[in-house]
Amino acid sequence: MDAHVNHLNAGRGRGKVLSQSRGVALITTLILLGLLGAASLAITLLVSSDTMINGYYRNYRGSFYAAESGANIVVETAKNAILAAANPLSNPPLPAGGSTPSSVTSSYSQYTTSYYSVGDSGSWNGKFELVSMTLPATASKLANQASYCLQASGATGNDAITCDYLYPFTVVVRGQSSGNEDEQIQETGIIHYHSFSGVGASGVQSSFAKWGAFITQFSDCQGPLAQGTMTGPFFTDGQWNFQSSSNPGYTFTGSVGQSGQNVSWWTNNSGCVDSPTAPKGFKAPTFKGGLTIGAPKVVPPTNTYNQAQAILDAKGIPPCTSAPCPAAPAPSAAQMNNELKTAGGTSYPASGTVPNGVYIPYYTNSSGKVYGSDPVNGVGGDGAAGGFYIQGDASVSLSATTNGSGKPTQTYTITQTSGSTTTTTTIVVDSSANGGAGSTTVTQSGLASPVVLSGMPSQLDPNTGQVVSNNDPSGNPVNPTLLYVNGNVTGLSGTVQNNTGITVAASSNINITGDLTYKSSPVTIPADALNSTTDAGVLGIYTTGNINLTPSSNSGNLTVNASLAALSGKTDGTGKSGFCTTAASAISACDPNAGNDNIGTWTIVGGRSEDQAHGVNISQGNTYFDQRFASGSFGPPWFPTAVLQPGSVSQPSSEQTLVSRTSWHELNR
Repeated sequence: MDAHVNHLNAGRGRGKVLSQSRGVALITTLILLGLLGAASLAITLLVSSDTMINGYYRNYRGSFYAAESGANIVVETAKNAILAAANPLSNPPLPAGGSTPSSVTSSYSQYTTSYYSVGDSGSWNGKFELVSMTLPATASKLANQASYCLQASGATGNDAITCDYLYPFTVVVRGQSSGNEDEQIQETGIIHYHSFSGVGASGVQSSFAKWGAFITQFSDCQGPLAQGTMTGPFFTDGQWNFQSSSNPGYTFTGSVGQSGQNVSWWTNNSGCVDSPTAPKGFKAPTFKGGLTIGAPKVVPPTNTYNQAQAILDAKGIPPCTSAPCPAAPAPSAAQMNNELKTAGGTSYPASGTVPNGVYIPYYTNSSGKVYGSDPVNGVGGDGAAGGFYIQGDASVSLSATTNGSGKPTQTYTITQTSGSTTTTTTIVVDSSANGGAGSTTVTQSGLASPVVLSGMPSQLDPNTGQVVSNNDPSGNPVNPTLLYVNGNVTGLSGTVQNNTGITVAASSNINITGDLTYKSSPVTIPADALNSTTDAGVLGIYTTGNINLTPSSNSGNLTVNASLAALSGKTDGTGKSGFCTTAASAISACDPNAGNDNIGTWTIVGGRSEDQAHGVNISQGNTYFDQRFASGSFGPPWFPTAVLQPGSVSQPSSEQTLVSRTSWHELNR
């Protein structure tokens, strides 16, 4: 009995222990649930807070972008209003005295009355409001320029007028995207209006150096133009070919025109497409001065000056005034025999084979040896002469040198090889010698002593016989010299001295084998603004054959400061002269697939003209137009002139507005 009772008591004790264990588990579960609930609440609060912060940031960025877009829209509106109010054919193109047109301020007033949406339907809901836009009542002028407009020397009427108006601005814009979150930004800068009135066909013929680029024949889908930055007027009697690219792409700051009705657009996937406008998705060029299609053709010039004749008498022949132009006659053998001599005194032969060499027009009088054509005993001599006649292939190097007094001189080194014999002729032209009358000193291998001539080359008007005076923008005269090579120029490189004007002309091809530079640059790079105080020299390169470009190393860069013309003289559009990238060993060829040297970047400070666009191996081509050539009245000496047609325009008008931003900041940050 006792055992049974003890058994029952033991059972009751185990039940009590189990009951207590279940209570602990419940409490633990409740604690865990509480902790889980607290964690969930914390996470909810964290996510909510993060969402709220992201929302504020999104609204801030949206408001910021809306304000930034609004500032761009307001400035662009003002810029377009200035362009719309101007007329580049008028003098002045904008209101007299430079007052800001009233249409400009009214153009952006629409943005001040309420918020203006900057997003498309279904896009983000950004909007902006113009707080203030400040423009001057009167435009500013370029630094060191007394007036807004300047006319080129020798131009008349409304021809060749360049105008510049500067409008400093300050714009404040408030942007808003959602709710009450808004941002304000302030931007300052300058709107620059620039115009050129053009050159009309009023009987005045302009130098063909007036083009940044001119190509007579550029066929549809012929091959894309080398990409780069290109300033000045560009024109082709065919149609332009462009590659779809933005690296580096094409940037044209001047007028671009063509006679063709379509442009050839070279896409990366579809090949070439002919159409007036770029196809969808095409990375199109930037045309700051506009693109004109279907324009009247421009007639290329012939060899209007006859450079070989100009060596003898400083004149050449009067330029052709209307197409078709006859071929320029060669100088008479009698005149060449009478006027030209080598440094050793050997006359140019009156007949038969002409030995290679450098022939110089000079004579002897009571004062000694004088540079020029003999005015007494000569055949048609007038005392003047234009330069130096080189018979046979030759390499030419230009050097900016100084005389014993430190005054500038120009040195020409001419190298010719015949068999195993190489002859080097060095000519130094000193414009300061003899009281400003100048001197010409010739040194030649094989001669015991230099030949010193009083006088130097000059240029005379072929119609009047008067001295042609070309002054650079600083007002100083440019001393002209002409080198005519009756053959190939096998190498051309060097530097042009200040206040020196040179034209290198050849009957065959010209091979540029190194950089050609000015001692002082006539324009700033890359802005292409005229250095108004420059006394830079001027260089023209002209041939009826091809101009071959050969850098010092394969894929090297090449810089040419000059106006280049590869023009056959055919005005009917059948000429084949142009620019080639050809190895120095094959200068007579122009085959883009054989013997070529690649060019990394070809930089021109000047301009170029050619009969036919050729295939070239150039990665990038930059042309910075020599603004001295813009009027057409200034250019390299004895350079080909434009052939005008009745009612034609030798150079069209152009205008552009550019925006430069000087500062930018947020107002409430």
